[in-house]
Amino acid sequence: MWRLRECQLNDEQLSAVIGLSSGAIRNRRTKPDLWKLSEIERLATYFTVPTTACLQINQLLHDLPNRWVEMPEGERKRIERLLSVRRSQFNTYNLTDWPVRHLLKMHQVLNMAQS
Repeated sequence: MWRLRECQLNDEQLSAVIGLSSGAIRNRRTKPDLWKLSEIERLATYFTVPTTACLQINQLLHDLPNRWVEMPEGERKRIERLLSVRRSQFNTYNLTDWPVRHLLKMHQVLNMAQS
């Protein structure tokens, strides 16, 4: 995101680069938690920043529903409660795109649970 702040492109030019409307770019500049995972990956690609983290997160998010099937029900329910995302909602985000605000919230909750 720091590259975005240093970027000399205006909202219209940046919208052409990553495929969002200039209004969406303007909105995301003021509210960074509105970015979605695929948009972050396109930004990273444009700014030639490694996309490894985006790819790994995306893979984990798509693998987790399969892991839930194998988990004991009590453990699965505990994780669903911790993440505050129901399985149906989780699957929907996997099909559409993950808002960064949900990823950050899940990260914080899981870090606190491990402490």
